[in-house]
This record gives sequence, structure tokens and C-alpha cells, in this order.
Amino acid sequence: MKTKEINIPPFLHDIHGRKSNIFDLTLTYSGAIVALSSVLIIYVQSPLNVQWWKLLLLALVSADIGAGAVANFTKGTNQFYSGTHKRKSRTVFILSHFIHPAVFLFVIDGFSMFSAFLVVFVIGGTFLINSIGNKEKQAVVAAFLMVVGIGFLLIVKLTNPFLLWFFPLYMTKLFLAFAIRRYS
Repeated sequence: MKTKEINIPPFLHDIHGRKSNIFDLTLTYSGAIVALSSVLIIYVQSPLNVQWWKLLLLALVSADIGAGAVANFTKGTNQFYSGTHKRKSRTVFILSHFIHPAVFLFVIDGFSMFSAFLVVFVIGGTFLINSIGNKEKQAVVAAFLMVVGIGFLLIVKLTNPFLLWFFPLYMTKLFLAFAIRRYS
């Protein structure tokens, strides 16, 4: 059964591509709501006490990570960033993802050598996956890097629930969802 395509307004192309469908849009925004809800529940259960504007930043970054982890798997978004003419856009997209952890770590006061290493690992790994021309090999390398990243989280006995929430979703968004070109 073919789903009806919807033309996406230009200001949303970076998120959904030029065309999408109701199913993909619904799941993308649902991903944002689930991510936002889960991080707010973690916040309520934690001793962390931040000013309202920091909580707003935390909520926005969390929603964006959750939505992006879904949107980057969709055909519309994946096709928007595909092709050799999109190399610069892909590079800008990957580099812009230093902002998410910077804001997130600032709000929860989670900066450390460990968190900095993980951010560099994810960005570097995303560039590595992105540089591989073969889609099947991209998927295998992405899965391997997820195993390494999650293994590292567990080996260092990370106990901060915000970081345990953030880094697996961040890796999913960049390694598995964005870096693999599925529809090119």
C-alpha cells in the first residue's frame, strides 16, 4: 500500500526532506514527545535543580534528539541529505551536532573528560560511517560503533541517568539513522 506523499515547506526540509508522509511525520513528532517526556521524568526524579530557562533548553534539545533519531531514518530526510551534491550539507549537519551535547551537558553540569570523549567519538564515528561508500558496510560499521559506545557507557559504570538517556539516543540518531544512506 502506497502512502500519500506530502510536500514539506522549505523551512522544514532539513528535518523532513522535501516530501514525507503522515506516518513518518506522526512517528517523528511522537519521538520528540517521548524523548521530552522521558527526560522530564528523569529530571523530576533527580536531585538536579536548574533555572527555568535551562530546563527549557534541556527540553528542546531532548525533543530534537528524539525527533531526529526517528526523522533521520525516514525516506524524506535520508533522500534530502543523499547524493554527492549534499556532501557539504551532511558535513554541516554532523558538525552542528556538537551543539546538542554542549547544551545538554551544560544544563545538567555533566562536562567531564568522559563526556567530551564520547561526543568526539560520536562525531568522529559519524564522519567515518559517512565516508564509507557502500551502504551495507556503513550499516555494519554503525552497528559496531553502537556496540563500542554502549559498551563504554557500561564499562565506566556511568550512573548519571541523564547521560545514560542521552548518549545511546545521540548515537542512534547519528550512527544508525543519519550516517547510513539508505535511499540514495
